[in-house]
Amino acid sequence: MDPVRRVNTTMPESLLRRVDLYSQLNLEDRATAIRQLVAEGLRVKMQQTALEMYRRGKITIRQGAEMLGITYWEMNELLRENHLPLVSDISLAFRRGARSVSRPKGRLPRG
Repeated sequence: MDPVRRVNTTMPESLLRRVDLYSQLNLEDRATAIRQLVAEGLRVKMQQTALEMYRRGKITIRQGAEMLGITYWEMNELLRENHLPLVSDISLAFRRGARSVSRPKGRLPRG
């Protein structure tokens, strides 16, 4: 388990009431509820960021997977679920204008 550090924050009363409602509905204490909500929010936001970076050609599938802490195959699935085309790392390099990479001869394997 990761070491735990105390973090203090401020939030509007209305947001705190919603956090407290979430904690009551899930039979959790406030601190646990906040940790769960931050973890889920961070997962969603990081996923959105990785997908957008991939869409713009800023990262490869492998880099996206590493960024999200998931496998290459899970990243492929995430791209498919979000209707983003799978681009091989080599074609991404050519799209970026890399000159030191040579195109493979023949057909690329499908998969």
